Amino acid sequence: MMGKQHETPKKARIQIQVDQNLKDNAEEVLNNLGMTPTAAVTMLFKRIVATDSYPVNLALTDRERASNELLKTVDKLPVREIKSKDEAMRWLSDDE
Repeated sequence: MMGKQHETPKKARIQIQVDQNLKDNAEEVLNNLGMTPTAAVTMLFKRIVATDSYPVNLALTDRERASNELLKTVDKLPVREIKSKDEAMRWLSDDE
């Protein structure tokens, strides 16, 4: 009696576009973890199937919340256009 032969699973290609800097940073982290992007995506897909959900906490971290608050605060600051060296010097020496 011959044993059942294992077929190689059919592979599918996934193409996505992400910010280059994000990709580079993520690949560096994955490399430090000893993983490839393909392994990371495969692991994510396996967890999606196993849990029937998206297995990532989508809440903002404390750092992300603080960064968002800082950006909101900076956006509210008045902007003054300085067109000359003299204006810059006056602005720098202004005590207000």
